[in-house]
Amino acid sequence: MNPRTSILLLSALLLPGLAAAGDATSGKALYETCVACHGANGAGNEALNAPGLAGQSESYLARQLWDFKDGRRGKEPGDTTGAQMLPMAATLPDGEAVANVAAYIAAMPAARPAPTVEGDVNNGQKLFTSKCGACHGGQGWGNEALFTPRLTVIGDWYLLRQVAKFQDSMRGVHEDSKYGQQMAMMAKTVSRNELNDIAAFLNEPAEQ
Repeated sequence: MNPRTSILLLSALLLPGLAAAGDATSGKALYETCVACHGANGAGNEALNAPGLAGQSESYLARQLWDFKDGRRGKEPGDTTGAQMLPMAATLPDGEAVANVAAYIAAMPAARPAPTVEGDVNNGQKLFTSKCGACHGGQGWGNEALFTPRLTVIGDWYLLRQVAKFQDSMRGVHEDSKYGQQMAMMAKTVSRNELNDIAAFLNEPAEQ
């Protein structure tokens, strides 16, 4: 059994409704629903509030789709952009469909979105290492075992928006959102200026 399959089988035990490793080929047809906002290559579109998805962690993608489907995300007052995903996630009928579309997106070649914010890269590296690296990896590539997303593919504007949602109790407040609650606590430890520096560090190319 390869490491990716092992991790996703563990995910299936820890996260209700989450299937094991999905079939990317089957997921391609399901992704057609996502193309209008996230793009055929998964690069995302800031004008449509759609983050970059290509190359994202498979376990994280599946978990977020389940959070939208089960009401753990996108239903808090004020979270209008999150609410946009609710009907999209609802089009996936079951765990097999969720796993398959997550597998297809994760298999897309990852891209690094163009920067939209400026900050102090050196300070951002220090902040990221001390506050974020333990879960998201030293360069922001995420960690399948910890179900944390790859931050370098989503777009800095989306990162800033989501951290603000965690800070403003629009995300990570549902009683069953274990990982969201963890992130909500961490989000409250950074200021907007510090977050700009972190984003600037994540925007820097690095060899994986």
